[in-house]
Amino acid sequence: MKVEYIFRAYDIRGVFGKDLTPDVAAAIGMALGTFDPGDFIVGGDIRTSTPILKRALIAGLVATGSNVLDIGTVPIGAAIYACWTRKRSAAYITASHLPPEWNGVKLYGRKALSYTSEDIRKVGELFSSRSFKLASWDNVGKIERENILEEFKNYLEKFSTASGFKIVVDCGNGATSLIAPQLLRDVGHTVIELNCEIDPGFPARGAEPEPEKLGELARLVIETEADLGIAFDGDGDRVVFVDDKGRILSAEQMAVVMLAGGVKGDVVANVECSSLLDEYVKSYGGRVYRVPVGHTFMARKVVEIGAVLGVEKSSHFSVPLNPLIEEGLITSIYLIEALARLGGRISEHVPKVRPVKRLKVPVEEAIKFEVAELIKKKLLEKFEHVETIDGVRVDFDYGWFLIRPSNTEPLIRITSEGVSEREAEKLLKMAEEITLEAIKEFKRGQ
Repeated sequence: MKVEYIFRAYDIRGVFGKDLTPDVAAAIGMALGTFDPGDFIVGGDIRTSTPILKRALIAGLVATGSNVLDIGTVPIGAAIYACWTRKRSAAYITASHLPPEWNGVKLYGRKALSYTSEDIRKVGELFSSRSFKLASWDNVGKIERENILEEFKNYLEKFSTASGFKIVVDCGNGATSLIAPQLLRDVGHTVIELNCEIDPGFPARGAEPEPEKLGELARLVIETEADLGIAFDGDGDRVVFVDDKGRILSAEQMAVVMLAGGVKGDVVANVECSSLLDEYVKSYGGRVYRVPVGHTFMARKVVEIGAVLGVEKSSHFSVPLNPLIEEGLITSIYLIEALARLGGRISEHVPKVRPVKRLKVPVEEAIKFEVAELIKKKLLEKFEHVETIDGVRVDFDYGWFLIRPSNTEPLIRITSEGVSEREAEKLLKMAEEITLEAIKEFKRGQ
């Protein structure tokens, strides 16, 4: 069975028992050990299939001669921390925010930076060709085990000087249940738990903290007169915040709060992020560097230019406490510290959002990237402020639109933001007409 499609742009992903089986995981381990020979950290999230896949992947790694430190079941931040402190590459078994039948592998190099798309492609090629370099019987790797969770919690506590906040924590039944409530209590906050019991079926709201699924969190924040609500995804790499009025906040809103109460400087943001971030950063003389969608691009750019903050529309953050550990727990600590310095209620510091509109335009898989190139050519000829690092984003005084082909579906996605609902709709309509005309033109020329 060919399952090469599990090797995606940023990680490895598939459905357990269909795409991801123990033999597939073992082959991934052998491909990893061949591509990146040396010692590895291996951990995983709380899914039922994670221990099975983890053991198989470890078997593949040690077969190539790699030594493995098994850190067990932990949120992803602990795995990145172990990677950073032990100077080993890391493989973390997770499907992050996807449904419970899914699983996968996230990969980090010895400098604690995510594998690039090119790295994953090369691992995939070794997997497909089965060109593994296996160790001799007397030179296979060794397996050690270590509980790193308490050490990671102590590390995060070092950054916490603020105390006395009342916080509702929604772990979504995921891996942060193992650490988040106790961490925040230990540094002096009152914690109200919501969905903080480990459950690999993610029965409460699913593994993804989508705004429409955070109603209970918002209600509980208001009901208990809490200062803040925090929601994590399945493995803890993404975090969404709710203010004291029960409003679910965007990544850009939270970024502005972190900048206002934290360190000011240059910021990295993906192409989907709101221009309200650009305006705030510009107000103090900083610059926003745009990167393609994908947290690995954000984290690498933050490190490359020494930015003070990295922001993804999907609520991935990279904060200055340690920009390499781009995940929800350290982000939460940094935000709370920023709030303590600002004083008052969080709602007093949150900027207003601008209307955002989205649309999916179906287009055949075989032609979608060529159509996207045609759109790029047309927009570069027609408009002045055009960004082409990931799809095409065109900026105007009254808003912007972004046209980008989906990496996983036969679609072209359109996003627009305007200073008003009317302008956002106008920009969406303009981008839709440009896209549909490009599809027709491309088909006429075939």
